[in-house]
Amino acid sequence: MKALRRTGNVFIFLGLSILFFVLYELVGTSLVTKARQRDLQADFNAELSQPAALNPAFTGTLPVGTTRRSSVEALARLIIPKINVDVIVVEGVTLDRLSYGPGHYPQTKMFGEKGVAAVAGHRTGWSAPFFNLDQLTRGDVVTVETTKATYTYRVMDTTVVSPAHSEVLNGNPNSHAVQQLVLTTCTPKFTARDRLIVFTDLISAVPRR
Repeated sequence: MKALRRTGNVFIFLGLSILFFVLYELVGTSLVTKARQRDLQADFNAELSQPAALNPAFTGTLPVGTTRRSSVEALARLIIPKINVDVIVVEGVTLDRLSYGPGHYPQTKMFGEKGVAAVAGHRTGWSAPFFNLDQLTRGDVVTVETTKATYTYRVMDTTVVSPAHSEVLNGNPNSHAVQQLVLTTCTPKFTARDRLIVFTDLISAVPRR
């Protein structure tokens, strides 16, 4: 009887441990990212408050007298109206950087440069900014705001590939756009088996005044 009780207690402990782990992954990590996003939003808004002539491109420099809130610099603001995304993008796609928000692939072009810029984002945990990325369809709009300009992209195509297919970062092979934005995330939801890829083409660039 004691052995059965001990075995039962072990299973209860394991079950609770798994439950707490899942709660942390889904809720705890999201609270961390949301707090970091608040700091990044504040830093980015401070950057935007400077006249464009004094801040023609991202410098990571805040106005005099302003204290940086985040240890990671805000690179751009990504807005996807259809799926209610309004987040700050940081540089890098390591697990640490993605805990702050979507990350720009360092090996790809910067927003506004000729070529392909690519951004990765979590779909589970860490606020899951790309949770509904699968809802995007051809014609939907994606906006990227930097200290230099506001870039508007139109979704042209989506695909699913294995993690080994890094060539998607080269852009949409069916597009002739001079500038593209590629969004990537894990799929299906709650797994990391494959990658969902959203290809977009630049349709306008409005410089900051």
